[in-house]
Amino acid sequence: MRSKSRSVSKDMQLGPRPRKIFCNVFERVQTCILTVTKMELELPEVRRRSIRRREVFIVVLLVVLFSTAAFLIGYFAMKAEKNAVICRPGNGGDNNGNKTKPTLPSSKEKYHDMFQEEVQAKNLEENLRFITLEPHMAGSRRQRELAEHIAEKWRVYGFDKVEMPEYIVPLSLPQEDKPNKVEVFVNGTKSLTILGKLKAKSEPTAKKAFDYFPYFAYSPNGTVEGKLVYINKGSKDDIDLLLNRTNVSLTNKIVIGRGIHAQTDYAVELGAVGALIFPDVHSSRPNGTYPYSSKVSGDAVFERPEAANFGDPLTRGLPSTKGMYRGPNNLTVFAAVPTQPISYNDAVELLSHLQSNLVPKEWQTELNVSFRNATGLTSSDTTVRLSVNNVVETKSIYNVIGTIYGLEEPDRYVLIGSHRDAWFLGAADPSSGTAALLEISRAVSGMLREGWRPRRTLKFCSWGAEEFGLIGSIEWVEQNQEILSDRGVVYLNTDVAVGGNYVLITQNCPLLSTAIFDWAKKVKDPNAYGNKTSLYDIMVDRMPSSSNPSEPYVVPYLFLSDYFPFYLYLGIPSADFSYFYGRNMELYPVYHTQEDNFYWMKTFIDPKFEFHEAVTKFEGGLLIELSDTPILPFDVTRYANALLAGYKSLPKEMHNESLPTEYIQKAIYNFMEASHAFERAKSKLNPDTTDPLRIRMVNDQMVQIEKAFISSSMLSDLFLSSHLFSRTAFPFPGVLQAHKNGKGNINEVKKQMSLVVEAISSAAEILKPLPT
Repeated sequence: MRSKSRSVSKDMQLGPRPRKIFCNVFERVQTCILTVTKMELELPEVRRRSIRRREVFIVVLLVVLFSTAAFLIGYFAMKAEKNAVICRPGNGGDNNGNKTKPTLPSSKEKYHDMFQEEVQAKNLEENLRFITLEPHMAGSRRQRELAEHIAEKWRVYGFDKVEMPEYIVPLSLPQEDKPNKVEVFVNGTKSLTILGKLKAKSEPTAKKAFDYFPYFAYSPNGTVEGKLVYINKGSKDDIDLLLNRTNVSLTNKIVIGRGIHAQTDYAVELGAVGALIFPDVHSSRPNGTYPYSSKVSGDAVFERPEAANFGDPLTRGLPSTKGMYRGPNNLTVFAAVPTQPISYNDAVELLSHLQSNLVPKEWQTELNVSFRNATGLTSSDTTVRLSVNNVVETKSIYNVIGTIYGLEEPDRYVLIGSHRDAWFLGAADPSSGTAALLEISRAVSGMLREGWRPRRTLKFCSWGAEEFGLIGSIEWVEQNQEILSDRGVVYLNTDVAVGGNYVLITQNCPLLSTAIFDWAKKVKDPNAYGNKTSLYDIMVDRMPSSSNPSEPYVVPYLFLSDYFPFYLYLGIPSADFSYFYGRNMELYPVYHTQEDNFYWMKTFIDPKFEFHEAVTKFEGGLLIELSDTPILPFDVTRYANALLAGYKSLPKEMHNESLPTEYIQKAIYNFMEASHAFERAKSKLNPDTTDPLRIRMVNDQMVQIEKAFISSSMLSDLFLSSHLFSRTAFPFPGVLQAHKNGKGNINEVKKQMSLVVEAISSAAEILKPLPT
């Protein structure tokens, strides 16, 4: 029932079926009355009076009989429904088979069960197959076709509103008629050319091949030439190790590094003029890589942006819609030097010609190749020339937003999203997320047809141009920031829903951990064994928290995705989920390469699409619960504990007399006291008897906690990052940034600490009870 009558007891209320019976009864009675009236009009007056008395008596008798029958049917139907126990995960028994106290199903729980039954692996497989038929980079024809496909699906599914907002944004793209290239010259004669144009297939036996132009977005154009120096992963430690063991200089050199996370900034500071980067390949055995195993092959080339352009850099703070002010083109940020990706095989060919200056043994072991040297080529007259010809083009990108309005709280939004664009075919990133989003929406449409409607408004979001800097989600948030800040309850993100089959990893704010853990206990993990059956069990088994090994480790927003503008800019509680490839949060090996395709996913990772199904049931179940439950399952005491842990992790040198860290500690303890008092009061609320306005007030208090930590005064080198407590692996990022920028500038550190103290104090004040 949506609401409770004050004059009729709960046991006497009628459900949907008795209500329908009542409607039929009164329709028949109404028909009888109309018939009698018509007969009366056609008869003489005397006879009409006699018949009227007789017919009135019959009608009254029919009303009494039908009403009594309807009441009895409704009463016993309700009793039968109350006595029926639906065996839901976590209600009828735990994962170890122990008996637990059953809970009576609410009027909406049957729909939640329906969702779990509706999600099917075969649908997820077909979704992924369709999405990955062709490359779908942002700004492409295929990208718009997929947006229109999703919009049409949601209209057919009966969504209340489907929008496809367009944004006009600058994208850094390769020139297909002038691809980037690497050339080796010996005594002025070209001896080798590595062209940035390849042929790639969706699977090894496919007849059709697509042109693939590997490049790094936002690498500057230009042609540079110089000697080659290998810098491993390019970190400061790597380069310092190289410089300490050799007499090499990086001035006017082209550096070559390995791995998706290879860095070039420090090399550029030391004079490098260009950079080449290739993927890690961990197998030199025949048939040890793609297409024979999940490992990336020597022919793979990955792509990534080389500079951080979050959102459209020309419309900071405004959406990139028609008519909006646009700044000059030079606001777009580019890397410092031309940079280009190459394959492992091409890298080995270059590196095998190097002479002099031995590579550190540590690097030889990690790289697993036969070359030994770091600099120079086979001749002193040998040089490498890098030509980058990327262009910035203005393109239209599209989001798709599907809305299902809530019944009781239509002005409160529960959102779920996944980006749609990929560097190439992108089976894992992001098409597995889009496949899950589509299946969740399809299953929800079945619930709608059966009469369900969420308590709060649901918004399904398919984002464009995430790979270029979260552009689609940021532009939409900038366009709707006021209403989202006021109405947003929670945002769930599903980017790489399945990138492996090792363990589910969650990135989330502390408020959501308890709800996430509870739902992870309800869904069976395909890796189940013995008494470890649920997603939660496998998470604890394979990725336990170091501070509490009985719970899973929660990743502190290490992997940026479209949750970023919702959480770090607006303070909307957010989470991101992904089934990972290996231990220690190992990224899947074909990440951002042309080998991330349907064949790779189907053959090596999820042949039965059971991991897709598990993640979809988990995410969708959590989404529906957050949209339906009267009292939001947020845990404010976890937030207090996270604040304390963050405070203890601050560098030791910051705990001294010159810095007011004790005020942060005091504020945290006040917040902790307020959080425990709040949770005690919340536990006494009963959704069936508590005033709905009081429940809404309590929910608003919890949602507002995150917003207390949003400050435009926070020191940050990352656009839109305004959250004083959370960012990646480091709590209190503004404080740490001020400390890092210069230990002599103690006043900036004190300012950032003061912002933190004020935020924590405000959050504690938000939790205090209000008069009712």
